Amino acid sequence: MIRVTSNSGFARLRPIAGACLLGATAACASFNGTPRGAETPTGTVSQGHFHLQGTPPALASRANALLNTGDPAPRSVLEKRNRAQALARSVEDLLASEGYLAAEVRPEDMTTLESSSVLTVDPGPRFTVASVRLAGADALDADTRKLVDGHLAELPVGSPVRTANVEQIEAELITTLQARGFAFASSPGIDALASREDANVEITYTIDTGPLVRLGDLVSDETDPRSQKAIQVLKTWREGATYNPRTIDRLRGRLRSSGLYEGIGVVVSDQPDADGYHTVSLTLAEADPRSVSFGVTASTTEGVGADALWERRNVTGRADKVSVLVEAATLARSVTVGYERPNIGRFGRTLLTEVGVRQEETQAYDLDGAKIGATLAQPFSRQLTLSVGAEIDATRITDQRTRIYLGEREQVTFSIPVTATYTDVRDPLDPQEGIRAFAAVENGISLGESTPGYTRMQISGATYRKIADDLVAAVRAEYGAFSGSNSVPTDRLFFAGGGGTVRGYEYQSLSPTDEFGEFLGGRSLFSASAELRWRRSERFGYAAFVDIGAASDDVGSVFGESKASAGLGIRYYPGFGPIRFDIAAPLNKRDGDAPLQIYVSIGQAF
Repeated sequence: MIRVTSNSGFARLRPIAGACLLGATAACASFNGTPRGAETPTGTVSQGHFHLQGTPPALASRANALLNTGDPAPRSVLEKRNRAQALARSVEDLLASEGYLAAEVRPEDMTTLESSSVLTVDPGPRFTVASVRLAGADALDADTRKLVDGHLAELPVGSPVRTANVEQIEAELITTLQARGFAFASSPGIDALASREDANVEITYTIDTGPLVRLGDLVSDETDPRSQKAIQVLKTWREGATYNPRTIDRLRGRLRSSGLYEGIGVVVSDQPDADGYHTVSLTLAEADPRSVSFGVTASTTEGVGADALWERRNVTGRADKVSVLVEAATLARSVTVGYERPNIGRFGRTLLTEVGVRQEETQAYDLDGAKIGATLAQPFSRQLTLSVGAEIDATRITDQRTRIYLGEREQVTFSIPVTATYTDVRDPLDPQEGIRAFAAVENGISLGESTPGYTRMQISGATYRKIADDLVAAVRAEYGAFSGSNSVPTDRLFFAGGGGTVRGYEYQSLSPTDEFGEFLGGRSLFSASAELRWRRSERFGYAAFVDIGAASDDVGSVFGESKASAGLGIRYYPGFGPIRFDIAAPLNKRDGDAPLQIYVSIGQAF
């Protein structure tokens, strides 16, 4: 709040409630340029039974907005006078907030209802800053004082005294002090000594820094010792660390990301403990530990599919999770049971174990399999995560080679996948800005009729950029390479074509074929996509896209063998992410290729 006092005979200055003025100013600004009322180059504005005369031209439209209240016409002379007085005070407050501290607005012609009454504005001089000083900062260290002085310099001597600017600096001072460890820094108000003779104001900021806060223990209202231990891993500071609001914000973020709590309260004690540290207390309201989610997909190339996910969180009180994922589609069916144990020893280190069975029936191969695996993931930043796993996969495969020569192939594959992921996108279903990147290397060995070893490498990346408020450009690229014997399970090789790579072509149809035209897995993969996404309204959007790609037996020829497609899409936004409807056509149409393919799913294509 700004407290204005007078000097040199300036006795008419009224107290200015800063928050109220800012609210009024914001309201005025929101109506800036409203077509109701009239404005002249001389600063005269009018509305119904009242009009202003003498308003500074730069403020005329905002003053006009004050008249556009939508109230009915006055029903009596007394009501007209009262309304004129209220309008006069509002205009005076507006002018004062812009530095016209001596402004006066006088209603004229209040004797009849028939005529439009004039509110004569005498803005007076625009007051400027005479000086800016700070009280209560004597105990600040040199670095903090330098930051504080930088904020004070944003209000130079001779600049107009605008309430918004003056109060913004007060907020910046408090924010800076809190970021430097003064968690309870506050300001009792701003003193402004105004001189009517000189038309300037001496401004004094007063701050109460409070103690320099160093953080100590993290305590919560959880009664389960296992939950207490799990919460301790979420701490974002070491004992004795200087307070910073971002430290507390990161703690809230970690608690939210666990999915265990629907209400999170964080309080820093205003009194230190025996060691001089301030305890941080948590008040937590648990969320429902169970959830069920569903999804559906449809495509003219891959058929229809549905999936259901059941989760049970905090099974043992360690923020762990059990999940069951069931997927059923035209080409594949699977059931996967997973157990996730987060924050092992430190925040973010997560162990995921999975057991699952699957069945796939594609044009290239038929597969029945059972898999068990474990993956340990460790984030190195908010964006970058590295994971290492081990898997055992038992498969029974029938592909073109085995159909002719061997019958079913039964193999057990041991593999060690290593992956790195980077993402800074906020909404995974509808990314607007940022980058996604993925790199994986899988080394393995298959036991069966032979013992082939292999190495499978795959990298992909996507970038998203807003080129307008409602327009997003998205680009994706993917490359894969395989070395080793082709006797490994066929699903270790690469296939292209369909919704995941190149829309507009049949699923797996951009893959190597044998002399009979049957699809075989490739030893290399390339695909890329570019999309332009237009959010037309809250509920609907549109997309235009181009895809290109292929799988090949030869690393060097995969680019030359690539085929392209183009298409258009509609996006419907129900509130949780877009529902995608795409139509794509092949640009390198071959005999047997359909002229159009259709895809429906939840989320963007990439």
